[in-house]
Amino acid sequence: MRNSSDLDTSIEEQDETQVSDHEKLPSTLLPQTNDNGHVEGNEGSKQNEDANDDTYEEDDEDEESEEDEEPPMLKYTRLNKLPPNFFTKDPVSTCTFHESVFIFATHSGIVHICKPNFETIRTFKAHRASILSVYTDGSYFATASMDGTVVIGSIADEKDIVAYDFARPVHAVVLDSNYNKTRSFISGGMAGQVIYSSKGWLGKRSDIILDKDNGPIVSIQLIDDLVLWMNDKGISVFHLPIRQVISVLAKPEDSPRSDLYWPRVTFPDPDRLIIAWSNYVWSLRVSIKTSEDAKNDTPSPSGMSRILPSTASISFKAVQEKKVEVEHTFKLDSLVSGIASFKDDLWMVLTYTPPEVDEDTGKKEFFNPDLKLINSTTGEVEFEEELGLKDINNLGLNDFMLGSHIETVPKYYIISAKDGVIAEEFQLSDRLAWYLENENYLLAWEISEHLATPIKRLSYGTQYVDLLVKDDEWEKAAQFLRSLLLITSNKDINDTKSLTQISTNSSQGEFEKEVLNYWETWAAIFISSNHIRELTEVVPIEVGCLPTSIYNKILKYWIKEDPEKLLQLINTLDVGLYNVQEIEKELDSLAVGNETIERALVLLYNKTLNPIKAVPHLVHLKDPHIVEYLSDNHILVNFTSQLPAMINLMFKPGDLETLLVAEIEPRLEKVVSILVDHRLEIASREIVNLLNEADLSYVSYFYLEKLGEIDNFLVEGFGNDRVKLYADYKREKLLPYLTKNDDYDIEAAITICQNSEYTKELVYLLGKIGQNKQALTLVIHKLENPEMAIQFAKHQNDRETWEMLLDESMTRPKFIKALIENSDETSNAFYDPISILQRMPSDFVIEGLTESVIEFSKNNDLNMLLNQIILKIIYKQSALTSQEYKKEKIKGFEIQVDASIREMVQKFETIVAFVSNSGNGNGDSKIIDIQLESKLVDDYSKLPYLSLPEKLAHLKELEDKL
Repeated sequence: MRNSSDLDTSIEEQDETQVSDHEKLPSTLLPQTNDNGHVEGNEGSKQNEDANDDTYEEDDEDEESEEDEEPPMLKYTRLNKLPPNFFTKDPVSTCTFHESVFIFATHSGIVHICKPNFETIRTFKAHRASILSVYTDGSYFATASMDGTVVIGSIADEKDIVAYDFARPVHAVVLDSNYNKTRSFISGGMAGQVIYSSKGWLGKRSDIILDKDNGPIVSIQLIDDLVLWMNDKGISVFHLPIRQVISVLAKPEDSPRSDLYWPRVTFPDPDRLIIAWSNYVWSLRVSIKTSEDAKNDTPSPSGMSRILPSTASISFKAVQEKKVEVEHTFKLDSLVSGIASFKDDLWMVLTYTPPEVDEDTGKKEFFNPDLKLINSTTGEVEFEEELGLKDINNLGLNDFMLGSHIETVPKYYIISAKDGVIAEEFQLSDRLAWYLENENYLLAWEISEHLATPIKRLSYGTQYVDLLVKDDEWEKAAQFLRSLLLITSNKDINDTKSLTQISTNSSQGEFEKEVLNYWETWAAIFISSNHIRELTEVVPIEVGCLPTSIYNKILKYWIKEDPEKLLQLINTLDVGLYNVQEIEKELDSLAVGNETIERALVLLYNKTLNPIKAVPHLVHLKDPHIVEYLSDNHILVNFTSQLPAMINLMFKPGDLETLLVAEIEPRLEKVVSILVDHRLEIASREIVNLLNEADLSYVSYFYLEKLGEIDNFLVEGFGNDRVKLYADYKREKLLPYLTKNDDYDIEAAITICQNSEYTKELVYLLGKIGQNKQALTLVIHKLENPEMAIQFAKHQNDRETWEMLLDESMTRPKFIKALIENSDETSNAFYDPISILQRMPSDFVIEGLTESVIEFSKNNDLNMLLNQIILKIIYKQSALTSQEYKKEKIKGFEIQVDASIREMVQKFETIVAFVSNSGNGNGDSKIIDIQLESKLVDDYSKLPYLSLPEKLAHLKELEDKL
């Protein structure tokens, strides 16, 4: 055993110069892929750049011809913070990466301890030959060497160091998890023994052999109180508390020799480890299975601290029983020289390809290792690429290592004897830089929301627009501009701000101004390139955003290219966006002969509040809604005289002569309502006269009807007009109007009815002026309507009319029959049906007369019977009423007696009436006896009474006796 004084802690031939930060790897290190995404060799896989210049040129040409659409998954930087002689004069033999300390060891026996940021803690020479194993728990380290020694020391205290000699090369060493107290460790190597070493009496080393005779020990690992070692037998799992091998995972028969390729191990979780050995990978989980552990959930102390000398005899109780479960086992196509846990259940695997002999030269060709990402569940390779490490000639699998360390982001260290590389997953900032470098500005813009300032993002987006324009994709460029140059607040698309609402915040204000500048620039580009069509769909339509000249050019373009589109734009765009006078002038010059242009001009007049200027164009366009337009813009009174012509525009030529009034009415409903609504602005008489003069009297009819519905007062003075209009368009309303109104000229009405041959109405009018005979003559001779004649006679109710009707009827069987059937109280004063039968010619044969007479007789008898019944009812009701009044008349009632008549009341004797119920059940009473009060009083001497109260009290007494 050697003590610390025997160790050479100085480093000879080490350059103490300052080491620079990680430099970015040159292109020779970056992996190359072909168009199909397969990994190809790159310059880094070559050993001598000078000797392979032609090859490099060919690869460069391939690289230039390929365009990667997606950024690489990993980025690489070369490790250059180790002492200068490392990787060059002194190759690295092994290393380890702890969360708080990194340790690198070399083939010359040098140990370099540093922090994760590569700040040197200590560098010293620990062995005389290659260091084959390095272990640290963060506080102590252990190294094992080809020279057969194990060196263990403190990270912080360089004096706390000790060396142990095992006389045979030691390949693996681990420290007890409680080494600070136990000073125990486990080692193994070419001797084929797994040795548990601890400090015995007097500080001497005490060794316990845990396993032997199963070939060289190529790796030892410690997880909790389990020790795992690898040799020819496979993977043995030893439980320290019970000092027993609890599981052995046999080495596959087709795997290479055990000591040829050393295992690589990583611990993704505290209870899981992954072992990669040659071309096999095992995923193992350690679990506790005893019931006693569930009862007291107290973790057992380190197995190392409970190891007792072999001479001790003691029973172990309540020891946690460990169980090692194999989660997955995969056989890979390649040999593994390193493994680490990656994100999303992936493993990062560093694979090794053995050298091949060139058939032509007979020389060995060495290959760079591949870095692969393997699905830990399926074993499938999801990503792979070849690395470009320097000086790989004559390096074997054991010369390559892979370690990982996590600070803010995971870093993966690929270490060979001659080179070191740090791999990191591409972050968003890396992807952004890659997209920009490869001119993929769209993706750069998309992912840069939280990586770049808003103004910087605008530049990315506009560069993408520039690419689209170069590729002649103007429509796509325009659509992207719309989304790019949209000012939003708090990154919320639903909270979009107006382009004219410039923020008071300085940075936000600058951004918004930049947006407006971009709009102006790109609008000019689209216009100058004759791509106004695409620009129209995306240009901002808020007043004040862009110069009016831009919108003027857009509108003038569409005036010539597509008037329909122009009409849409005039309707959509605010007039404040463009020079109205300039566009109006342009439209006016082209309006003649182009209906769409003329409509656009009308729309422009309307939007600029010049509706009067639009009216001549609407007339020219024969717009059927022109009256509505005048009303909506309150200029109807300005064009009153033109109303008839404008109403005619609502119909096609010839429609007014062929359509029925019922068909015309719904089409005029809106116009009539408008005229009625404007009755206070335009006199009703003026409207009616204009319409009548223009042969639009049917409009007058609808107009006056609408006025009358609102208020009859509004149509006073229009009696003659209404009679004429009813006669022309609505005869069924004429007679009701004649009968209910007197505001018309009867003579004119008679003339109208005579001209129109409206006999019923004429009969009424003639009767109204006393021309009964003439009227009745029309009914009898022209209408031959006996019922109407009878009703007319009843209405006139004079004997002369009845006599004329009776005389005229005697020669008309139909009238005779009607007179008999329609006889009633009204006609009885003028004729009797029997007299009609007597007067009629005896030779008349009147169909149905017998039935009419019989019906008349029945009705006559029935009327008499009904009259008798009614008379009896009246008599009875009269008697009941009379009795009621009589009863009320004789009923006594209380009156208030004042002092003036009190004496008079006392002078008269009280009359007492005896009343009993009549027993008829209707509540009536009957007076059965009347007597004087003196006859009922025992002592009449008390009378007369002294006072009215005494008399009333006496009456009460009489009531009680009765």
